[in-house]
Amino acid sequence: KIALPDEIVTTLSYLSSVAIRPFSATRKYDKPDVDAQAAGRELRVANVFTGHFLREGDRLRVTLEVVDAESNRVLWRDSVSSGATDLIGLREEISRHLKEGLFPVLGGAAAGKEPASRPRNAEAYNLYLRAAATLRDPEPNRQALSLLERSVSLDPDYAPSWNELGRREYYSGSYGDGGPAAFERARAAYERARELDPNLIDAAANLIILRTEGGDVAGAIDQAAELARKNPGNARAQYTPSYPLRYAGRLEESARQCDRALALDPTDPSFRSCSLALVWLKRYDRAMVFIRLDGDSRWATNVEGTVRMQQGRLPEALALLRKAIPDAGNPARRVHEACLSGHPLPEKDRAVSDLLSAQLNGRDAEPKFFESERFAFCGYREGSLALLRSSLEGGYIPYPAIDNSARFDTIRKTPEFARIRALAIEKQKPLLSRGLTAPR
Repeated sequence: KIALPDEIVTTLSYLSSVAIRPFSATRKYDKPDVDAQAAGRELRVANVFTGHFLREGDRLRVTLEVVDAESNRVLWRDSVSSGATDLIGLREEISRHLKEGLFPVLGGAAAGKEPASRPRNAEAYNLYLRAAATLRDPEPNRQALSLLERSVSLDPDYAPSWNELGRREYYSGSYGDGGPAAFERARAAYERARELDPNLIDAAANLIILRTEGGDVAGAIDQAAELARKNPGNARAQYTPSYPLRYAGRLEESARQCDRALALDPTDPSFRSCSLALVWLKRYDRAMVFIRLDGDSRWATNVEGTVRMQQGRLPEALALLRKAIPDAGNPARRVHEACLSGHPLPEKDRAVSDLLSAQLNGRDAEPKFFESERFAFCGYREGSLALLRSSLEGGYIPYPAIDNSARFDTIRKTPEFARIRALAIEKQKPLLSRGLTAPR
């Protein structure tokens, strides 16, 4: 029940004349007394699609409705019925009713990019739906991984299952205990999804993000530009170039690409990382627009703390740090809590060395840059410079961000800082002409 709306969104996404809000942005409206007009205003959409489920013995009836958000007038209504356990049959019936009944109402036929794979195994499809509706926190994510591994073993030719498996492996590596191997498994799963369905934009975008974080920024820029060119009306495709452009230090271009994506979909929480380019451009209010797309998540709380620190609002930054990292014994919490309180720990303290080691051994270069800035703020000159160099070596260009942050003033006059800055400018040069963003 919870994941079926995502399947409907996927079907609607093949209609080129409309922009669709993802179910992740509309989940809060999942209640029986939802006000379609109010939801439409909040989501800034012309029409609101709703659905209701009703169990009738061994049958499941789904009623679908599209309402004009301004006039509250019903534009289209239909119902679909299938066996309660026949989720594949229900999916196919809904897809057929949408294409034959709703698509003409909304402006035409499908855009020709039909999904290249369809679910074939009922149990596998049910497992996929359950996994897609699961939270990404470490424990639920582990459960989702187990469901998806079973799903792809039962139906190895369904691309969305592989894409979701890749996403869950990525979460395991980023936020759980999956380690480096999880990212390789994510890459393999995304590639399998793309083989099965070359039109699956989400899988293509996910591979580009992995490529960026893996250090091949030039290749990622080229791929992302091509994805954006081919899909000018798709918000995720327009967002994707912002990621490698940010790593290349092309902050203005990255921000413009984010604006294009937000104009197409002003609610997608996956655009949250756009805030990172805006932080270094000192456009803090605009950064908060993107941060708030992710609601009250730990990530959003942590990045808002960075914004407040940049603004010199240290008591607020401290409160946000404590909220983002509730474990008082966590090395990052201990180190930065002491700095924000005005009493930094000694640089040889175990918490400082543990945090530095963890960051230096990290796979992604961008977090190292953020940590470098925080270490500079704390007065840990050697650690800050080590992180800054490691970030650059990993593929993240810290220029012009290092010129825009006053926190680097503590190391700005050192010879090593000057060498890193000069090397960053040199490494950036071949990246400046790579790729073409979407038409302006």
